[in-house]
Amino acid sequence: MMRDTPRTFVGSVVFLLESPVPAEVADLVCADLSRLPGISRCDLDAAAGSLLVSAEAPIDRSDILEVLDRLGCRVHP
Repeated sequence: MMRDTPRTFVGSVVFLLESPVPAEVADLVCADLSRLPGISRCDLDAAAGSLLVSAEAPIDRSDILEVLDRLGCRVHP
């Protein structure tokens, strides 16, 4: 995620993860993020460690980070 990404956003944001994500965790990431109000799309490239999140309504990025943290996925600072 770029440093200038606003705390709340509408549209698409890419989160860069610190390490590759195991396949079983990758499925959980998108399933859990899709349950958040406003999220319209979630694409995770597990090998590259990049996560694209699209929102059609304002979403607070801390909600996304909370899901990632719970599943053991760390985001590059």
